[in-house]
Amino acid sequence: MTSENHASEKVGGAESVHIEDGRQMNGLIYGIDEAHQKRVIRRIDIRLLPILGLMYAISLIDRSNYSLAYVSGMAIDLRLDIGQRYTILVLVFFIGCIFEIPSNMVMQRAGTANWLTFLGIGFGAVNIGMGFSNTWQEMAVCRTILGVLEAGFIPGCIYLITCWYTRFEVGKRLAIFWIGSIIINAFANMLSYALALLKGTHGLNGWRWIFIIEGSITVGLCIIGWFLLIDFPTKSDSLLSPEEKQFVIDRINNDRGDGDDDPMTLRRVLRHLKDWKLYVWSFNLMATTVPAFAYGYFKTIILTGMGYSVLEAQLLSIPPDIFGAVIALISGWLSDRYKIRGPIIIVHQLVTAAGMLIFSYTKAEGVRYCGLFLAGGGFQYCIPGILAFQSNNIISQSKRGVAAATCMLGGSIGGIIASVSFKSSEIPYYNTGIWVAFGVSILSICLILMMDLYFWKQNKNARERGILLEGLPGWYYTL
Repeated sequence: MTSENHASEKVGGAESVHIEDGRQMNGLIYGIDEAHQKRVIRRIDIRLLPILGLMYAISLIDRSNYSLAYVSGMAIDLRLDIGQRYTILVLVFFIGCIFEIPSNMVMQRAGTANWLTFLGIGFGAVNIGMGFSNTWQEMAVCRTILGVLEAGFIPGCIYLITCWYTRFEVGKRLAIFWIGSIIINAFANMLSYALALLKGTHGLNGWRWIFIIEGSITVGLCIIGWFLLIDFPTKSDSLLSPEEKQFVIDRINNDRGDGDDDPMTLRRVLRHLKDWKLYVWSFNLMATTVPAFAYGYFKTIILTGMGYSVLEAQLLSIPPDIFGAVIALISGWLSDRYKIRGPIIIVHQLVTAAGMLIFSYTKAEGVRYCGLFLAGGGFQYCIPGILAFQSNNIISQSKRGVAAATCMLGGSIGGIIASVSFKSSEIPYYNTGIWVAFGVSILSICLILMMDLYFWKQNKNARERGILLEGLPGWYYTL
């Protein structure tokens, strides 16, 4: 169940690489000793993870404030009680998912700071515009543009993070990136509630202030992010000295052979898209985001449907989110420590499915609330876990960018499925949506077992017959 790396050994929190041409002598790599290595990795962590996590948290807030706006007057003002208008507004957001791969291609050329800042300022401005929408059609246009701008943001973040770290450093770092957004988003619900209390200020209803002020915060933070974001390792002159940059590139090359530039051309993209494994990971993420999007969009409505006030629903939504963040961090650490991905994801998917069945079919409010804990604790790790799973089994920077985008494309499709299967007519139990989520989760588990079996056989053949996997000696798939 472990993936091997013949070219590296653990040194504290970092890894000390064995350079084949003899440039490592007496524990030094280009004059960088072990303590210096750890400082370099720590500096990368500090410059990369907090700002990306914060910017992504803001984009997540822009999405999840939708359900609170619904119960804070938007449903009445825009007449979302007619037909499937609310479902349509949820659905059109995901049209933009087709821009995920092109966005990563642009980011590689435009630079991470320029492109991610542009996207962030863009979706922040659109959120401000949503606060001034007077009809549900205007809101639908804003939601569509928002989806286009946000489509490239998280694939870009994942692409950048996975290019900086070795395979068994990336699991916990993706979890840290993810849980930061979970925690911020949990407490941001209280901000949204407070903004809703501005109802009547300057003649605007409370839900409008949610979009206007949170959109303004997004624009401001993304402008700050432009000054802090770092680029890919080969373009990191502002962060690292030449010796430090070479150390980072060499350790990645010795771990998986793709530390150097590998431009995303159309020909390479099309070649990478022929790999069947990308679509399995995409489906896996889709199976996770069906309950995740449902949880984000409908948990406030579910809790108010259980008889709680809007304020009580916001307060009660925080503990399950914090619980999910803690579990995600623990599982991310364990997956790196024991070098496994698939089995841990399977456990979390089973817990998610159980939690959703509990809060859908149990009548007792306390038990239903426990179901929210199980569901949140289950799926929150699955997203960074699946992203780490696919990242560990991919070689080349260009394929890494394509894989991140195709994986998140599956996530967006999960959002579409959630928006149409969790029907407003079934409030607050959503029986159809629950069973759809349960079904795709079970199928995802079967696909992970199939892929792990395939990887195990490939690794066995490589060890026994000397076959090169992905063209790299001593490299093995991660189960």
